[in-house]
Amino acid sequence: MSKQLLYKPVDVYRRLDGNEAVIYRCLELLPGGGFIVQSADRVRLPFDAGTLTRHERQFWELFCEVAPEERTPPSPSIEEAIALFDSEFGNGG
Repeated sequence: MSKQLLYKPVDVYRRLDGNEAVIYRCLELLPGGGFIVQSADRVRLPFDAGTLTRHERQFWELFCEVAPEERTPPSPSIEEAIALFDSEFGNGG
């Protein structure tokens, strides 16, 4: 059996204008394989508690469907992973 990568979760938050925020669901690949943004979710006021449930379900569905490192190349830092994600998906501020 080949050695499986491990993933360490790192959530990063960005406040946006207009009562809105983005949570970047980042993963650190272990051992020492860099960082990937698995997904980014927007949260707006007024807050809907069901939104978090949907985000969590989508995170796990995406994670289980395809290995994160197969979807996006790892970056050496969290900041670079977020910049790459934002350039691909436009989730920045």
